[in-house]
Amino acid sequence: MADEVETEPGLIIRGRVRDSLGVALPRAVVTLSGAGGGRHLVKTRSAADGAFTVAAPEHGEYLLVAFSPQLGSQSVAVRLEGRPVEVEFRMNVPGALDA
Repeated sequence: MADEVETEPGLIIRGRVRDSLGVALPRAVVTLSGAGGGRHLVKTRSAADGAFTVAAPEHGEYLLVAFSPQLGSQSVAVRLEGRPVEVEFRMNVPGALDA
């Protein structure tokens, strides 16, 4: 009997953290909280390519926040209803011109 619990695909949130120029932001802190904020349920860091994956505890509404020490934070409301969700964070670079 394995100790590892397989996560239901519908509870997975995948995404990337990039700056507004499209450059990946490695090691950005990504947290998942209840819809009203409050206690962090899951916390991870983005990989070298900016990618991250978090698993929610159950279906419902959540707040997903990405934080970069240099560029601040960005949040998005996420609703999990039985399908994996993809999220792309684009952090604004001060002084950068939008393409």
